[in-house]
Amino acid sequence: MSREAIENLTLDLEEMRKLAGSAQRSRVQQMLAIDIRKLETDIQRQRDLLAAQASSEQTIARPVQTSVPGDVRRYQVELKEYAWDQSDKFIKIFVTVNGVQQVPEDNVNVEFTENSFQLVISDLNNKDYIFVVNHLLNSIDAEKSYRRVKSDMVAIYLAKQGPAKWAHLTLTAKRLQDLKDERMSDGKKATSDDPSSGLMNIMQKLYESGDPETKRMINKAWHESQTKQKMNG
Repeated sequence: MSREAIENLTLDLEEMRKLAGSAQRSRVQQMLAIDIRKLETDIQRQRDLLAAQASSEQTIARPVQTSVPGDVRRYQVELKEYAWDQSDKFIKIFVTVNGVQQVPEDNVNVEFTENSFQLVISDLNNKDYIFVVNHLLNSIDAEKSYRRVKSDMVAIYLAKQGPAKWAHLTLTAKRLQDLKDERMSDGKKATSDDPSSGLMNIMQKLYESGDPETKRMINKAWHESQTKQKMNG
């Protein structure tokens, strides 16, 4: 992304902040607050990418110098694209990573705990990739969990502690679904002028304090809600 594009995003951010300052309805304020945080994150990410690109171009332009591997700067990329499935014994996570089969096996590591896991792929095209999921719906057996590297994909196998079927991958996803169900069942009983404001408050707090998986789930729920409203409108 060019500096001009970043400047345009910055102008958008200033405009949204002005709108948030003049907004009267709580729901509108909360919607703008979420979008503002997403835009702030996007701007910072694009600035980091631009800085990394500039550093790379400067390195190419310099005369060849002797250096050690530790001198090479890499930046971190958060992985977002994944799918999941399950059997009686395992929860299976499939994370898309183009070219992951090209790095040494030792560069692909997964750290498991009873309620979370973290995938780290080191030095793939001069980048470190990370994928983190916290607050799994149920406890797993970290010792029996493992990963496999495939073509453009890492498959992560979380060993269940029992054969029970998981309705969700994380407690966060379950909580969001419960909130949706509660909103549908209790919406008609709400006494507020804006029945959805309570849900928006909860989602906003979850987003502010959440890990990457929490934010992915909230963003997905938010977009689904907006799409449904447009269709009904």
